Amino acid sequence: MAIGAVQAFSLGRGIFRYLQRLGVHGLSLEVLGKLRMRLFDLLEPRVPGAIGRGAALAGLVSDADAVAQGFAKQLGAWVDVVSSALAGTLLAVLVEPRLGLLVLAGALAVVVAALALSRLSTRAMARAAEERAALARVITETVSSAREFVAYEREDLLHERLAEAHRRSRSVALRAALATGLAKASATAVAGGALAAVLAVGLAAREAGRLSGPLLAVVAFATLAALDQCSALPAALEGISAGRAAARRIEEVASLPAVSEPALGEAPALGEAPALGEAPALAVTGAAPDKAAAPGPEAVLGTAALERASVALAGGTAGLKEVSLRLDAGGRLAICGASGAGKTTAINALLHFVDCSSGRATLGGADVKDLTRAGIARLAAWLPDETHVFAASLADNLRIACPGATDEDCAGALRSAGLADWLASLPDGLATRLGAGGRPLSGGERQRLGMARALLGGGSVLLLDEPTARLDPATKDQVLSGLLRAAQGRSLIVVTHEPAVEDMVDEVLELAGGRVVACRPGQA
Repeated sequence: MAIGAVQAFSLGRGIFRYLQRLGVHGLSLEVLGKLRMRLFDLLEPRVPGAIGRGAALAGLVSDADAVAQGFAKQLGAWVDVVSSALAGTLLAVLVEPRLGLLVLAGALAVVVAALALSRLSTRAMARAAEERAALARVITETVSSAREFVAYEREDLLHERLAEAHRRSRSVALRAALATGLAKASATAVAGGALAAVLAVGLAAREAGRLSGPLLAVVAFATLAALDQCSALPAALEGISAGRAAARRIEEVASLPAVSEPALGEAPALGEAPALGEAPALAVTGAAPDKAAAPGPEAVLGTAALERASVALAGGTAGLKEVSLRLDAGGRLAICGASGAGKTTAINALLHFVDCSSGRATLGGADVKDLTRAGIARLAAWLPDETHVFAASLADNLRIACPGATDEDCAGALRSAGLADWLASLPDGLATRLGAGGRPLSGGERQRLGMARALLGGGSVLLLDEPTARLDPATKDQVLSGLLRAAQGRSLIVVTHEPAVEDMVDEVLELAGGRVVACRPGQA
């Protein structure tokens, strides 16, 4: 029976290990799916105003994987430890009660040692993770700036930066490996001591005639199996600590301010003309608002305003401080200022990417807090500082803004954005593949494509956020004038550093430190 039991347990261990892995992996995938949906629900009202694309991507991919894997490892590890310890203790108790107590005490000692030393390895691994992230940032920055270093023959600086980052990362990784190895070695040593104690008591019982040799061997093998699972706990705790660190990063994202959105049935009808109420004229902050009667529907749908709006960004930084502006239907307004002055934050407030902590932002006479995302998209079109080109056809890149647009609608939007000749030069026309693996675009073509997308999407108000920020000086004026010509007939707010824009707009608003510091008429 003893020999048969050993063989049965040997075969059963592999079978049950496979079944356990199968169940844990299935549970891990289920948890990962639910976690990613939960993360999307968390991120959607916080992007892009409160969190960047890099953090969002890390949360949805690597952090979610780490949390799910940590959960699976934790569950599997504790199932192994508890089940093996109980099974080994029960078998030893049936053979010799004192041996059962020793097995249980040894398992508890191994678990305590593993948990105590895992705190040391957890801190070391957290530090190693920080250094790996720093190394990744250095590598990314080095790759992106390599051409400049090569052009000035300063490749030595690249090697120095990479070598220093690698040295720090390697040193911390070695300390983390040492801490982890110490935890594993300590758990193994405690398990070995417990096994030696069981053998000593078992041999004494055999000498006294209370225990036979085969049963002592059975107890010894059962003890070894139980303590082996317990001594593997430090390795499982590594994944658990990584999962906890990822969960903390996810919690940090969840603590960022979210943008609320009304239910579909609570949003005002877009075809109606809600009263503007008190809307301040375009003036330096602090000026008394002018009372205006509610205009007709067309005029209302072409208006945008910030009414003593203040916006607090992530980390408590003030993005806007009681800024007031008014864009009438058909008007053109430029928002100027140095980097960090709050220009993009003003656009984000009008698009309801961020909430106003005080005051309000309106589109078409309605508070953006009372509008759904679909409602805002019908009232306003947005051109960011860098247009994203999807790995899809030209037509599909345009239909992002209007899924029902025909080929003629797409071609008309491209002509309005100044891309008629470019479209004619494409052998496949609107079927031309763009983006990754497709046709490359210059900076000017990319921004004109974004403008065509904005024009195709409709909206009485166009919001252009630094449309020439990444263009060369020879192209900037040409692209800017072309975009403004394409916006004829619509209300327009353009955020820019370019002084030439004053000749193309009706009003110029200058921001500094999140406040309005000057307001002057344009020269259009």
